[in-house]
Amino acid sequence: MARVRSTQILVVLALANLVSYAARNALFAVYPDLTLRFGIDDSEIGLLQTVFMIPHAAATLGFGWAGDRFDRRKVIAVGLVIAGLAGAAGAIGESYLGLAASRAFVGFGTAAIVPVANSILAQIFDGPSKASRMAVFNLGLFLGGVAGFAVGMACGFPIVVVVLAVPSVALALLIVTLVIPDAHVTNEPAPNTSGHFAQMAGNFVDDARKLLRIPTLRWLLVSATVMAFAAGGYNAWLKEFLVRDKGLSDGEATTLLTLSLCGGLTGIILGGRISDAFRRRTHAGRLWTMVIGMAMTAPCATIAIMMPKGLGLTTAGIATLFFISWYHAPMAATVDDLAPRGLAVTAQGLVIFTMHMIGTAPSSWIVGEVSEATSLHDAMWVPTAALLLAALCMAFATRSFAADRDRAHGSRSGTGSSAGPSL
Repeated sequence: MARVRSTQILVVLALANLVSYAARNALFAVYPDLTLRFGIDDSEIGLLQTVFMIPHAAATLGFGWAGDRFDRRKVIAVGLVIAGLAGAAGAIGESYLGLAASRAFVGFGTAAIVPVANSILAQIFDGPSKASRMAVFNLGLFLGGVAGFAVGMACGFPIVVVVLAVPSVALALLIVTLVIPDAHVTNEPAPNTSGHFAQMAGNFVDDARKLLRIPTLRWLLVSATVMAFAAGGYNAWLKEFLVRDKGLSDGEATTLLTLSLCGGLTGIILGGRISDAFRRRTHAGRLWTMVIGMAMTAPCATIAIMMPKGLGLTTAGIATLFFISWYHAPMAATVDDLAPRGLAVTAQGLVIFTMHMIGTAPSSWIVGEVSEATSLHDAMWVPTAALLLAALCMAFATRSFAADRDRAHGSRSGTGSSAGPSL
C-alpha cells in the first residue's frame, strides 16, 4: 500500500509539473500571433519570458520557505490556482502590458510546484535510487514543453492560455487530497502571517545564510544558474532559429523539435539512472553526471548550429536535448543531500530562485537583443558558450560534496551543525 501511495503521489506531482511547463511554454509556438495582435518585435517577445521568469524566480523563495513550515499540499495547490486563473485572464486583454501582467502572475503561481514537490519526492524515495525516481517527476519538464507547443500550434493565441488554465485548477483540487508524509520541519514555530511578516522575512534570511555557508551548494548555484541561462536561451528561440536560419517550415520545425524532445525525455530518465549508478561508485557521482551532460551538450549544440537542415541537424538536435537534460534529477537529489534538517524545501527554492532569476529570466531577452543586433544564428552561440562554464563550475562542486553531505546528514540526526562551515 505504501508503494502504491508513493506511486500515486509521484504521478500526480509529475502531472502538475507537466501542466506548469506547458503554461510556461504556451507562447513559444504562437510568436506570429503575438506579432500580429500586439505589433511587437523579437526583443519584446523575448521580454515576455523575462517578465514570466522574474516573479517565478522570486516566488520560489517564498514558496520554498512556506513549504518548510506549512502544509506542502496546500502550498502547491495555491500556486496552481493562481497560475490557472492568471493564464485564463491573459486571453482577455488587448494590450501588450496586459499580456505581460498575465504572464507575470502565471510565473508567480507555477513557482510553487518544483521546490515543494522535490522535497516531498526526495523524502518519499530517499535512498540510492532517489534520482531515478525524481527523474519521473522531471519528465513533466519535457512533456510539458511538448504539450505547450502542441496546444499552441493547434489552438493559437489566445485560446492556448485558456485551455492550459483548466488542468491547473483541477490538479490543485486533487493535490490537497493526497496523503503525504510529514515534513522534517524546522525547530522554529511558524509565525502568525497576519502580523509577523518582518519576522518571517528575517527567518528566511537566516535560513538562506545557513545554506549559503555550504561550499558545495555555492558552486552548484553558480553552475545551475549558468546552465539555466543556456537552457532558457535555447528553449525560447529554438523553433524560430530552425525556421529563420535553417529554412524549415513550421511543420518541419515542429517535427524536429518533437524528435529532439524525445531525446530529452530519454536523457532525463538515463541521467537519473546514470547518476544513481555513479553515486554507488563515488560520493560525488551525481555531480559528475551533471558535468558530463553539460560538457557533452556544447559540441552537440555547435554541430546543430553549423549544420544545414537534414539528417545531420536532426541527429545533432536530438543529441543536444539528450545531454542537456541529464542534470535535472541529479540536481534535485543533490540539493536534498546537502540540505540541513528543516531546510529541504528552502534549499530547493533557493537554488531554483537563483537559477531562474539570474539565469533563465534574462536569457530569452539577451538572445533576442543579440539577434536584433546581429542575427539569430550568431545569438545561438551565447547559450552554447555558457554550457562549458556551467560544466567547469559543477566540477569544482565535486571537491567538497562528501564533507558537506555528511555534515547535512549529521544535522538531520541531531549530531551536527545546521550548515556548512563559514568562509
